[in-house]
Amino acid sequence: MTEEEKYNRVSPDLSEEEFLLFQRYISDNAGLFLDDSKLDTLRTALLARTTALNLKDYREYYRFISFNPRGGEEFKELMNLLTVGETYFFRDIKHFEILGKYILPELIKYKKDKGDNSIRIWSAGCSTGEEPYSIAMFLLENFTIPSLLDIEILATDVSTRALQKAREGIYTKWSLRAIDRKYSQKHFTTVENRYHLNDDIKKMVRFEYFNLIREPYPLTKMGNYWDIILCKNVTIYFKIDSTKRVIHDFYQSLRDGGSLFIGMSESLFQISDEFNLVEHDNCFLYKKIAGQEKPTGYKREIKIPVIKKIDVESAETCFKHAKEHLKAKHYDRAIVELGKVVRLKPQHTEARLMLADIYANEERYIEAEEECRKVIEINSLLPISHCLLGIVLGKQKRVTEAIPELKKAIYLDQDMAIAHLHLANLYYDNKEYNHSAREFKNVLRIMEKDLDTEVGLSDGGFSQEVLLQAKEGIAKLSMSR
Repeated sequence: MTEEEKYNRVSPDLSEEEFLLFQRYISDNAGLFLDDSKLDTLRTALLARTTALNLKDYREYYRFISFNPRGGEEFKELMNLLTVGETYFFRDIKHFEILGKYILPELIKYKKDKGDNSIRIWSAGCSTGEEPYSIAMFLLENFTIPSLLDIEILATDVSTRALQKAREGIYTKWSLRAIDRKYSQKHFTTVENRYHLNDDIKKMVRFEYFNLIREPYPLTKMGNYWDIILCKNVTIYFKIDSTKRVIHDFYQSLRDGGSLFIGMSESLFQISDEFNLVEHDNCFLYKKIAGQEKPTGYKREIKIPVIKKIDVESAETCFKHAKEHLKAKHYDRAIVELGKVVRLKPQHTEARLMLADIYANEERYIEAEEECRKVIEINSLLPISHCLLGIVLGKQKRVTEAIPELKKAIYLDQDMAIAHLHLANLYYDNKEYNHSAREFKNVLRIMEKDLDTEVGLSDGGFSQEVLLQAKEGIAKLSMSR
């Protein structure tokens, strides 16, 4: 039987009842909660695995993973298809800055004073290995550590396919897009447009399969053991009860004084009251503090309140606070509140767009791009998300990617002046003067309709300013021809 005949044999349709059946099973066994927007992703994965096993339908596949002795291994194959994570080296660069400036120097001093020669770091949800390898490089390049003979970096994930790729240590240029040249030149070897990580770094990291929901803690010797745990953009896919359990297990796994790093837009607000929230240079992490004693050297600590009921109203309250902070130009506080919003309500596109806009204005373009893409994944028909993504890509000189996004925004809203303006500027920089002139004229045409409305993004300001920029652009064009 050919592959095509196999696919034709299994009906691709996934009923609502079947979706709920697998949704519950995956949530219970992996902690991954698939909302309605993931129906097609689940259907595609189920079709691939049901066909691969030559089973007749999805219900037979469900019985296989539930009761067959090989069901556990097959469930890992399914999770490989459902947990495709995109990451890159030195993501969340501010975390590395505070690691280098505060956390690691204090940790090394603490260990030295205790006569302890270990540093223990756990990257939970490591995907294809960029994060733990970044940590290994960062340690070697920024600290003199001959006496610390026992550096342990454990990296775990629920995807066996991702772990295999991580162990191989072969990456594309895209994975190195945020890396400093001193790292790429010293620790990678280029072979046929692929970047091979050198063995000295690969040997520093141990990769293991680990399901944060199902596997028993500790991992051999987990309790009160780890100095630093990183778990970024993983628990956002969990149900709230699963997230609480995982965060509690992280707390139990850290030594007193240990640090937990989560995603830049994530928060433990209403998740845990065990950790203390600590701020360094407008960047946040969580500390396990023994009793009421707090170590010196921390700029500010905020105790997180326990709130039993999590609902939409609390998310909207945080969003209201975020807008107030934004109006007052307290951008760091706005980021914290918006992080709470997307933690409580991941589908809150307005909060994510606001985060993206703040990041863009702070020239944190990679984080801005991530938020834009998340919004587009939730709702691909919002013109403002394509527009902001186009602006952010343009700022990174990725013109060939930026232009299509701005065109999508204009297709969805032909009167979005800010999209026309940035498209005009990109065409101008690309010396496509005819296209640039057309877009500048479109801006003038739109702005002349109504000069009193806001454009919609902080980048570009009010319509009077956009009109002025368009006129300046046309004047600039006349001099270039």
